[in-house]
Amino acid sequence: MTLLKRQGLHYAWVVLLAACVLNVVSRADSASFGVFIDPLVEQFGWKRGDISFAYSLAFLAGLPAMVAMGWLGDRWGARTLMIGASLLIGTGTVLLGTIKELWHFYVFYGLFVGSLGNAAFTVLLPVIVTRWFHRHMGMAVGIYWAAMGAGPVIFAPLFRWLIETRGWSWSFTVIGIVVGGILVAFSWLIRSSPYEKGLSAYGAESSSRDPGASTAAAIAPTGLRQVLAKRPVWLLTGVHHLGCAAHAIILTQVVSMATFKGVSGVEAAGVLSTIAGTSIISRFASSVLTERLGGRAVLTMALIGQSTPVLILFFANDAWVFYLFAVIFGLCYGGEMVGFPIINRQLFGARAPLSSIYSFQMLGASTGMALGGWLGGALFDLTGGYNWAIFASAAIGYLGLPLALALPRHRSLVASGARAVAKA
Repeated sequence: MTLLKRQGLHYAWVVLLAACVLNVVSRADSASFGVFIDPLVEQFGWKRGDISFAYSLAFLAGLPAMVAMGWLGDRWGARTLMIGASLLIGTGTVLLGTIKELWHFYVFYGLFVGSLGNAAFTVLLPVIVTRWFHRHMGMAVGIYWAAMGAGPVIFAPLFRWLIETRGWSWSFTVIGIVVGGILVAFSWLIRSSPYEKGLSAYGAESSSRDPGASTAAAIAPTGLRQVLAKRPVWLLTGVHHLGCAAHAIILTQVVSMATFKGVSGVEAAGVLSTIAGTSIISRFASSVLTERLGGRAVLTMALIGQSTPVLILFFANDAWVFYLFAVIFGLCYGGEMVGFPIINRQLFGARAPLSSIYSFQMLGASTGMALGGWLGGALFDLTGGYNWAIFASAAIGYLGLPLALALPRHRSLVASGARAVAKA
Protein backbone atom coordinates (compact mmCIF):
# COMPACT_ATOMS: atom_id res chain seq x y z
CA MET A 1 0.00 0.00 0.00
CA THR A 2 2.90 2.34 0.83
CA LEU A 3 4.46 1.63 -2.56
CA LEU A 4 1.16 2.44 -4.27
CA LYS A 5 1.02 5.78 -2.45
CA ARG A 6 4.57 6.59 -3.51
CA GLN A 7 3.70 5.81 -7.11
CA GLY A 8 0.45 7.81 -6.89
CA LEU A 9 -1.55 4.71 -7.86
CA HIS A 10 -4.98 4.26 -6.34
CA TYR A 11 -5.74 0.75 -5.05
CA ALA A 12 -8.81 0.73 -7.30
CA TRP A 13 -6.50 -0.13 -10.19
CA VAL A 14 -5.07 -3.10 -8.29
CA VAL A 15 -8.61 -4.33 -7.64
CA LEU A 16 -9.47 -3.88 -11.33
CA LEU A 17 -6.37 -5.83 -12.42
CA ALA A 18 -7.13 -8.64 -9.98
CA ALA A 19 -10.78 -8.69 -11.03
CA CYS A 20 -9.81 -8.97 -14.70
CA VAL A 21 -7.44 -11.88 -14.06
CA LEU A 22 -10.03 -13.67 -11.92
CA ASN A 23 -12.69 -13.03 -14.55
CA VAL A 24 -10.60 -14.65 -17.27
CA VAL A 25 -9.11 -17.57 -15.36
CA SER A 26 -12.24 -18.57 -13.40
CA ARG A 27 -14.03 -19.13 -16.71
CA ALA A 28 -11.33 -21.28 -18.31
CA ASP A 29 -13.53 -24.39 -18.41
CA SER A 30 -16.85 -22.72 -19.20
CA ALA A 31 -15.31 -20.51 -21.90
CA SER A 32 -13.98 -23.63 -23.62
CA PHE A 33 -17.04 -25.86 -23.26
CA GLY A 34 -17.72 -25.90 -26.99
CA VAL A 35 -14.41 -27.65 -27.69
CA PHE A 36 -15.19 -30.45 -25.20
CA ILE A 37 -18.19 -31.82 -27.11
CA ASP A 38 -16.53 -33.55 -30.07
CA PRO A 39 -13.74 -35.24 -28.01
CA LEU A 40 -16.33 -36.57 -25.54
CA VAL A 41 -18.52 -37.88 -28.36
CA GLU A 42 -15.50 -39.62 -29.91
CA GLN A 43 -14.11 -41.03 -26.66
CA PHE A 44 -17.29 -42.12 -24.89
CA GLY A 45 -20.01 -42.11 -27.56
CA TRP A 46 -22.23 -39.81 -25.51
CA LYS A 47 -24.98 -37.81 -27.22
CA ARG A 48 -24.40 -34.12 -27.82
CA GLY A 49 -27.57 -33.21 -25.97
CA ASP A 50 -26.48 -35.24 -22.93
CA ILE A 51 -23.06 -33.57 -22.94
CA SER A 52 -24.62 -30.13 -23.36
CA PHE A 53 -26.81 -30.77 -20.32
CA ALA A 54 -23.70 -30.40 -18.14
CA TYR A 55 -23.48 -26.79 -19.35
CA SER A 56 -27.12 -26.29 -18.40
CA LEU A 57 -26.65 -28.05 -15.07
CA ALA A 58 -23.84 -25.66 -14.19
CA PHE A 59 -26.19 -22.70 -14.46
CA LEU A 60 -29.21 -24.39 -12.87
CA ALA A 61 -27.26 -25.66 -9.88
CA GLY A 62 -25.66 -22.26 -9.53
CA LEU A 63 -28.98 -20.45 -9.02
CA PRO A 64 -29.20 -20.81 -5.23
CA ALA A 65 -25.43 -20.41 -4.97
CA MET A 66 -25.54 -17.02 -6.71
CA VAL A 67 -28.31 -15.70 -4.47
CA ALA A 68 -26.35 -16.91 -1.44
CA MET A 69 -23.13 -15.33 -2.73
CA GLY A 70 -24.89 -12.01 -3.31
CA TRP A 71 -26.30 -12.03 0.22
CA LEU A 72 -23.05 -13.16 1.84
CA GLY A 73 -20.99 -10.73 -0.24
CA ASP A 74 -23.06 -7.76 0.96
CA ARG A 75 -22.59 -8.86 4.58
CA TRP A 76 -19.24 -10.63 4.90
CA GLY A 77 -17.17 -9.32 2.01
CA ALA A 78 -15.85 -11.11 -1.04
CA ARG A 79 -12.28 -12.28 -0.45
CA THR A 80 -12.93 -15.37 1.69
CA LEU A 81 -15.77 -16.46 -0.58
CA MET A 82 -13.56 -16.14 -3.66
CA ILE A 83 -10.68 -18.12 -2.15
CA GLY A 84 -13.08 -20.98 -1.40
CA ALA A 85 -14.46 -20.77 -4.93
CA SER A 86 -10.91 -20.85 -6.32
CA LEU A 87 -10.20 -24.13 -4.56
CA LEU A 88 -13.43 -25.63 -5.90
CA ILE A 89 -12.64 -24.65 -9.50
CA GLY A 90 -9.08 -25.96 -9.30
CA THR A 91 -10.18 -29.26 -7.73
CA GLY A 92 -13.07 -29.70 -10.15
CA THR A 93 -10.84 -29.11 -13.17
CA VAL A 94 -8.30 -31.70 -11.98
CA LEU A 95 -11.11 -34.21 -11.37
CA LEU A 96 -12.42 -33.67 -14.92
CA GLY A 97 -9.31 -35.50 -16.05
CA THR A 98 -10.52 -38.64 -14.25
CA ILE A 99 -14.05 -38.98 -15.69
CA LYS A 100 -15.29 -42.36 -16.92
CA GLU A 101 -19.06 -41.93 -16.78
CA LEU A 102 -21.40 -39.15 -17.89
CA TRP A 103 -22.46 -38.44 -14.30
CA HIS A 104 -18.81 -37.78 -13.42
CA PHE A 105 -18.83 -35.00 -16.01
CA TYR A 106 -22.05 -33.60 -14.55
CA VAL A 107 -20.64 -33.52 -11.01
CA PHE A 108 -17.14 -32.21 -11.69
CA TYR A 109 -18.04 -29.71 -14.40
CA GLY A 110 -21.69 -28.98 -13.65
CA LEU A 111 -21.35 -28.66 -9.85
CA PHE A 112 -17.72 -28.10 -8.81
CA VAL A 113 -16.58 -25.81 -11.61
CA GLY A 114 -19.61 -24.38 -13.34
CA SER A 115 -22.00 -23.67 -10.47
CA LEU A 116 -20.49 -23.62 -6.98
CA GLY A 117 -17.09 -22.42 -8.15
CA ASN A 118 -18.16 -19.74 -10.58
CA ALA A 119 -21.03 -18.30 -8.51
CA ALA A 120 -18.83 -16.12 -6.31
CA PHE A 121 -16.86 -14.60 -9.19
CA THR A 122 -19.91 -14.11 -11.41
CA VAL A 123 -21.96 -12.17 -8.85
CA LEU A 124 -19.37 -10.32 -6.79
CA LEU A 125 -16.63 -9.13 -9.15
CA PRO A 126 -18.53 -6.67 -11.40
CA VAL A 127 -20.25 -5.10 -8.38
CA ILE A 128 -16.90 -4.69 -6.62
CA VAL A 129 -15.52 -2.84 -9.64
CA THR A 130 -18.42 -0.36 -9.60
CA ARG A 131 -17.83 0.30 -5.89
CA TRP A 132 -14.16 1.10 -6.37
CA PHE A 133 -14.70 3.64 -9.16
CA HIS A 134 -16.54 6.95 -8.85
CA ARG A 135 -14.87 8.51 -11.87
CA HIS A 136 -14.38 6.42 -15.04
CA MET A 137 -16.78 3.75 -13.75
CA GLY A 138 -17.98 2.89 -17.26
CA MET A 139 -14.41 2.56 -18.51
CA ALA A 140 -13.41 0.36 -15.54
CA VAL A 141 -16.40 -1.94 -15.95
CA GLY A 142 -15.72 -2.03 -19.70
CA ILE A 143 -12.14 -3.14 -19.09
CA TYR A 144 -13.40 -5.84 -16.72
CA TRP A 145 -15.90 -7.22 -19.23
CA ALA A 146 -13.47 -6.89 -22.13
CA ALA A 147 -11.04 -9.07 -20.21
CA MET A 148 -13.71 -11.76 -20.04
CA GLY A 149 -13.57 -12.02 -23.82
CA ALA A 150 -9.93 -13.04 -23.59
CA GLY A 151 -10.87 -16.31 -21.87
CA PRO A 152 -12.10 -18.22 -24.91
CA VAL A 153 -9.35 -16.65 -27.05
CA ILE A 154 -6.75 -18.18 -24.74
CA PHE A 155 -8.38 -21.32 -23.41
CA ALA A 156 -10.53 -22.68 -26.27
CA PRO A 157 -7.60 -23.34 -28.66
CA LEU A 158 -5.34 -24.27 -25.72
CA PHE A 159 -7.76 -26.94 -24.47
CA ARG A 160 -8.31 -28.25 -28.00
CA TRP A 161 -4.58 -28.49 -28.68
CA LEU A 162 -3.79 -30.08 -25.32
CA ILE A 163 -6.60 -32.63 -25.60
CA GLU A 164 -5.48 -33.62 -29.11
CA THR A 165 -1.75 -33.78 -28.27
CA ARG A 166 -1.58 -34.72 -24.57
CA GLY A 167 -4.90 -36.40 -23.91
CA TRP A 168 -7.85 -35.55 -21.72
CA SER A 169 -6.46 -36.60 -18.31
CA TRP A 170 -3.06 -34.87 -18.50
CA SER A 171 -4.58 -31.65 -19.86
CA PHE A 172 -7.13 -31.18 -17.09
CA THR A 173 -4.74 -32.16 -14.30
CA VAL A 174 -2.15 -29.55 -15.26
CA ILE A 175 -4.64 -26.81 -16.09
CA GLY A 176 -6.55 -27.43 -12.85
CA ILE A 177 -3.44 -26.97 -10.72
CA VAL A 178 -2.37 -23.81 -12.56
CA VAL A 179 -5.86 -22.29 -12.61
CA GLY A 180 -6.47 -22.98 -8.91
CA GLY A 181 -3.16 -21.39 -7.91
CA ILE A 182 -3.75 -18.24 -9.96
CA LEU A 183 -7.27 -17.80 -8.60
CA VAL A 184 -6.22 -18.08 -4.95
CA ALA A 185 -3.35 -15.61 -5.42
CA PHE A 186 -5.42 -12.90 -7.09
CA SER A 187 -8.44 -13.41 -4.82
CA TRP A 188 -6.18 -12.36 -1.94
CA LEU A 189 -5.85 -8.88 -3.50
CA ILE A 190 -9.60 -8.26 -3.67
CA ARG A 191 -11.40 -5.94 -1.24
CA SER A 192 -15.17 -5.57 -1.41
CA SER A 193 -15.13 -1.78 -1.08
CA PRO A 194 -12.66 1.09 -0.60
CA TYR A 195 -13.72 1.36 3.06
CA GLU A 196 -11.90 -1.90 3.82
CA LYS A 197 -8.68 -0.09 2.91
CA GLY A 198 -9.65 3.18 4.56
CA LEU A 199 -10.02 4.79 1.14
CA SER A 200 -12.64 6.50 -0.99
CA ALA A 201 -13.59 5.26 -4.43
CA TYR A 202 -11.33 6.43 -7.24
CA GLY A 203 -12.32 9.98 -8.17
CA ALA A 204 -14.55 10.45 -5.12
CA GLU A 205 -11.92 12.54 -3.34
CA SER A 206 -12.90 15.56 -5.44
CA SER A 207 -16.66 14.98 -5.38
CA SER A 208 -19.22 14.00 -2.76
CA ARG A 209 -21.82 13.09 -5.32
CA ASP A 210 -22.57 9.45 -6.11
CA PRO A 211 -22.73 9.07 -9.92
CA GLY A 212 -25.89 7.08 -9.44
CA ALA A 213 -27.42 9.39 -6.86
CA SER A 214 -29.69 11.49 -9.05
CA THR A 215 -31.16 8.54 -10.88
CA ALA A 216 -31.34 6.46 -7.72
CA ALA A 217 -33.50 9.12 -6.09
CA ALA A 218 -36.15 8.47 -8.72
CA ILE A 219 -36.30 4.77 -7.88
CA ALA A 220 -35.72 4.94 -4.09
CA PRO A 221 -36.07 3.33 -1.56
CA THR A 222 -33.04 1.07 -1.86
CA GLY A 223 -33.60 -1.74 0.67
CA LEU A 224 -33.49 -5.15 -1.01
CA ARG A 225 -37.15 -5.97 -0.38
CA GLN A 226 -38.27 -2.58 -1.70
CA VAL A 227 -35.94 -2.79 -4.70
CA LEU A 228 -37.27 -6.22 -5.69
CA ALA A 229 -40.77 -4.72 -5.79
CA LYS A 230 -39.70 -2.32 -8.54
CA ARG A 231 -40.50 -3.10 -12.19
CA PRO A 232 -37.04 -2.35 -13.68
CA VAL A 233 -35.41 -5.16 -11.68
CA TRP A 234 -37.62 -7.78 -13.30
CA LEU A 235 -37.47 -6.23 -16.76
CA LEU A 236 -33.69 -6.43 -16.56
CA THR A 237 -33.90 -10.02 -15.30
CA GLY A 238 -36.11 -10.95 -18.26
CA VAL A 239 -33.81 -9.28 -20.77
CA HIS A 240 -30.81 -11.09 -19.29
CA HIS A 241 -32.65 -14.43 -19.43
CA LEU A 242 -33.65 -14.17 -23.09
CA GLY A 243 -30.39 -12.63 -24.26
CA CYS A 244 -28.34 -15.33 -22.57
CA ALA A 245 -30.57 -18.15 -23.81
CA ALA A 246 -30.10 -16.88 -27.35
CA HIS A 247 -26.33 -16.63 -27.32
CA ALA A 248 -25.81 -19.79 -25.22
CA ILE A 249 -27.10 -21.83 -28.18
CA ILE A 250 -24.36 -20.35 -30.33
CA LEU A 251 -21.54 -20.45 -27.79
CA THR A 252 -22.07 -24.13 -26.95
CA GLN A 253 -22.77 -25.38 -30.47
CA VAL A 254 -20.92 -23.20 -32.99
CA VAL A 255 -17.78 -25.37 -32.91
CA SER A 256 -19.87 -28.47 -33.58
CA MET A 257 -21.89 -26.58 -36.22
CA ALA A 258 -18.65 -25.91 -38.06
CA THR A 259 -17.28 -29.46 -37.80
CA PHE A 260 -20.71 -30.77 -38.87
CA LYS A 261 -20.20 -28.82 -42.10
CA GLY A 262 -16.71 -30.27 -42.60
CA VAL A 263 -14.54 -27.60 -40.98
CA SER A 264 -11.48 -29.02 -39.17
CA GLY A 265 -11.45 -29.18 -35.38
CA VAL A 266 -8.74 -26.55 -34.92
CA GLU A 267 -10.41 -24.16 -37.39
CA ALA A 268 -13.76 -24.71 -35.69
CA ALA A 269 -12.27 -23.90 -32.27
CA GLY A 270 -10.93 -20.72 -33.87
CA VAL A 271 -14.50 -19.65 -34.65
CA LEU A 272 -15.31 -19.62 -30.93
CA SER A 273 -12.08 -17.77 -30.20
CA THR A 274 -12.92 -15.19 -32.87
CA ILE A 275 -16.34 -14.57 -31.31
CA ALA A 276 -14.71 -14.05 -27.94
CA GLY A 277 -11.94 -11.86 -29.33
CA THR A 278 -14.21 -9.51 -31.24
CA SER A 279 -16.64 -9.38 -28.30
CA ILE A 280 -13.94 -7.56 -26.34
CA ILE A 281 -14.81 -4.45 -28.38
CA SER A 282 -18.52 -4.60 -27.61
CA ARG A 283 -17.96 -5.43 -23.95
CA PHE A 284 -15.85 -2.32 -23.46
CA ALA A 285 -17.87 0.01 -25.69
CA SER A 286 -21.22 -1.07 -24.28
CA SER A 287 -20.08 -0.44 -20.71
CA VAL A 288 -19.02 3.10 -21.57
CA LEU A 289 -22.23 3.70 -23.56
CA THR A 290 -24.40 2.34 -20.75
CA GLU A 291 -22.95 4.92 -18.37
CA ARG A 292 -23.73 7.67 -20.89
CA LEU A 293 -26.92 6.51 -22.63
CA GLY A 294 -28.54 4.19 -20.09
CA GLY A 295 -29.59 0.56 -20.28
CA ARG A 296 -32.64 0.92 -22.51
CA ALA A 297 -30.79 2.09 -25.61
CA VAL A 298 -27.74 -0.14 -25.22
CA LEU A 299 -29.66 -3.35 -24.47
CA THR A 300 -31.99 -2.74 -27.42
CA MET A 301 -29.05 -2.31 -29.80
CA ALA A 302 -27.28 -5.35 -28.37
CA LEU A 303 -30.27 -7.68 -28.74
CA ILE A 304 -30.79 -6.67 -32.37
CA GLY A 305 -27.07 -6.95 -33.00
CA GLN A 306 -26.66 -10.44 -31.57
CA SER A 307 -29.85 -11.92 -33.05
CA THR A 308 -29.67 -10.78 -36.68
CA PRO A 309 -26.20 -12.17 -37.61
CA VAL A 310 -27.27 -15.65 -36.45
CA LEU A 311 -29.23 -15.94 -39.71
CA ILE A 312 -25.88 -16.16 -41.56
CA LEU A 313 -25.44 -19.66 -40.12
CA PHE A 314 -28.27 -20.97 -42.30
CA PHE A 315 -25.93 -20.46 -45.27
CA ALA A 316 -22.58 -21.32 -43.66
CA ASN A 317 -20.82 -24.24 -45.35
CA ASP A 318 -17.20 -23.06 -45.42
CA ALA A 319 -14.78 -21.94 -42.74
CA TRP A 320 -14.63 -18.34 -44.00
CA VAL A 321 -18.41 -17.95 -43.63
CA PHE A 322 -18.23 -19.16 -40.03
CA TYR A 323 -15.43 -16.68 -39.37
CA LEU A 324 -17.42 -13.87 -41.00
CA PHE A 325 -20.32 -14.71 -38.72
CA ALA A 326 -17.99 -14.88 -35.72
CA VAL A 327 -16.70 -11.35 -36.31
CA ILE A 328 -20.16 -9.79 -36.74
CA PHE A 329 -21.77 -11.75 -33.90
CA GLY A 330 -18.86 -11.09 -31.55
CA LEU A 331 -19.00 -7.35 -32.20
CA CYS A 332 -22.58 -7.31 -30.90
CA TYR A 333 -23.32 -10.09 -28.43
CA GLY A 334 -20.99 -8.82 -25.70
CA GLY A 335 -23.18 -5.75 -25.28
CA GLU A 336 -26.08 -7.73 -23.83
CA MET A 337 -24.07 -8.95 -20.87
CA VAL A 338 -22.10 -6.08 -19.48
CA GLY A 339 -24.27 -3.13 -18.47
CA PHE A 340 -26.30 -4.55 -15.60
CA PRO A 341 -24.00 -3.54 -12.69
CA ILE A 342 -23.82 0.01 -14.09
CA ILE A 343 -27.59 0.18 -14.63
CA ASN A 344 -28.16 -0.99 -11.05
CA ARG A 345 -25.80 1.69 -9.76
CA GLN A 346 -27.66 4.30 -11.83
CA LEU A 347 -31.07 3.16 -10.62
CA PHE A 348 -30.38 2.42 -6.96
CA GLY A 349 -27.13 4.15 -5.96
CA ALA A 350 -23.89 2.88 -4.42
CA ARG A 351 -25.43 2.30 -0.98
CA ALA A 352 -27.99 -0.21 -2.25
CA PRO A 353 -27.39 -3.98 -1.75
CA LEU A 354 -25.95 -4.18 -5.26
CA SER A 355 -24.54 -7.71 -4.99
CA SER A 356 -27.94 -9.05 -3.95
CA ILE A 357 -29.74 -7.11 -6.70
CA TYR A 358 -27.29 -8.36 -9.31
CA SER A 359 -27.59 -11.94 -8.06
CA PHE A 360 -31.32 -11.91 -8.88
CA GLN A 361 -30.59 -10.65 -12.39
CA MET A 362 -28.00 -13.38 -12.74
CA LEU A 363 -30.75 -15.88 -11.94
CA GLY A 364 -32.33 -14.78 -15.20
CA ALA A 365 -29.02 -15.02 -17.01
CA SER A 366 -28.21 -18.46 -15.62
CA THR A 367 -31.60 -19.97 -16.42
CA GLY A 368 -31.18 -18.51 -19.90
CA MET A 369 -27.73 -20.02 -20.31
CA ALA A 370 -29.05 -23.33 -19.00
CA LEU A 371 -31.94 -23.30 -21.48
CA GLY A 372 -29.82 -22.30 -24.46
CA GLY A 373 -26.93 -24.58 -23.53
CA TRP A 374 -29.22 -27.61 -23.50
CA LEU A 375 -31.57 -26.57 -26.31
CA GLY A 376 -29.01 -26.37 -29.10
CA GLY A 377 -27.74 -29.91 -28.56
CA ALA A 378 -31.22 -31.30 -27.94
CA LEU A 379 -32.56 -29.84 -31.19
CA PHE A 380 -29.64 -31.40 -33.07
CA ASP A 381 -30.36 -34.81 -31.54
CA LEU A 382 -34.04 -34.42 -32.41
CA THR A 383 -33.65 -33.21 -36.01
CA GLY A 384 -30.21 -34.39 -37.08
CA GLY A 385 -29.13 -30.85 -38.00
CA TYR A 386 -28.69 -27.34 -36.65
CA ASN A 387 -31.31 -25.30 -38.55
CA TRP A 388 -33.85 -25.35 -35.72
CA ALA A 389 -31.16 -24.40 -33.20
CA ILE A 390 -30.17 -21.43 -35.37
CA PHE A 391 -33.80 -20.34 -35.67
CA ALA A 392 -34.32 -20.69 -31.91
CA SER A 393 -31.30 -18.50 -31.15
CA ALA A 394 -32.51 -15.66 -33.36
CA ALA A 395 -36.14 -15.88 -32.22
CA ILE A 396 -35.34 -15.93 -28.50
CA GLY A 397 -33.07 -12.93 -28.88
CA TYR A 398 -35.77 -10.90 -30.61
CA LEU A 399 -38.23 -11.78 -27.81
CA GLY A 400 -36.12 -9.70 -25.43
CA LEU A 401 -36.69 -6.47 -27.36
CA PRO A 402 -40.09 -5.53 -25.83
CA LEU A 403 -38.64 -5.91 -22.34
CA ALA A 404 -35.63 -3.73 -23.13
CA LEU A 405 -37.86 -1.06 -24.67
CA ALA A 406 -40.02 -1.03 -21.51
CA LEU A 407 -37.09 0.16 -19.36
CA PRO A 408 -36.99 3.83 -18.27
CA ARG A 409 -35.44 6.23 -20.74
CA HIS A 410 -32.09 7.44 -19.47
CA ARG A 411 -32.82 11.16 -19.93
CA SER A 412 -36.23 11.05 -18.27
CA LEU A 413 -34.81 9.01 -15.39
CA VAL A 414 -32.00 11.49 -14.82
CA ALA A 415 -34.43 14.42 -14.99
CA SER A 416 -36.86 12.90 -12.49
CA GLY A 417 -33.99 11.96 -10.21
CA ALA A 418 -32.59 15.48 -10.31
CA ARG A 419 -35.99 16.89 -9.31
CA ALA A 420 -36.17 14.44 -6.42
CA VAL A 421 -32.70 15.44 -5.23
CA ALA A 422 -33.61 19.14 -5.51
CA LYS A 423 -36.66 18.62 -3.29
CA ALA A 424 -34.69 16.67 -0.68
